[in-house]
Amino acid sequence: MSSSQFNIREAKAIPYYEETQKRTFGQKLRKINNTFLMLLAYACPAAKIRICLHRFRGVNIGKNVYIGLFCFLDNLYPEYIYIENNASINAGSMILTHFNPMKRYAAVFPAKTEPVLIKEGAIVSVKSIILPGVTIGKNAVVSAGSVVDKNVPDFSLAKGNPMKIITEYKTLME
Repeated sequence: MSSSQFNIREAKAIPYYEETQKRTFGQKLRKINNTFLMLLAYACPAAKIRICLHRFRGVNIGKNVYIGLFCFLDNLYPEYIYIENNASINAGSMILTHFNPMKRYAAVFPAKTEPVLIKEGAIVSVKSIILPGVTIGKNAVVSAGSVVDKNVPDFSLAKGNPMKIITEYKTLME
């Protein structure tokens, strides 16, 4: 699947933290279901079963994707995660799609959920954190332990906290 085959959701405002404590029964049940499936996938030793569990949660996953052990894919809004074909998310990485601070921070930080897109052939290395609204480009590599807060171009190596683009290697791969 390429990004054109995914129906990518638009960013949207979500409730602030205090308001999330007033969920309906259906919303609470969905959260419990997502948490249970996420925990099963988190420590599942079989990669194919991990992928199936994340798909069942609502994560949009292409073909031939690898998701390593102990990866945390957003618990509340997994449907905002898009992972294209041949991408790799390695052990201990986190992908977050939402941010809902306390209401007293409303003037500084809006509560929102934004899609995360990991394009075809991209690699997210061990213990990296991908923040809401980020796109990891085609065949891009995010180095181990990086905190990605902005888009990574196609055929680029990104690393660090905060993340910096180290090099682009499109000509080497052609």
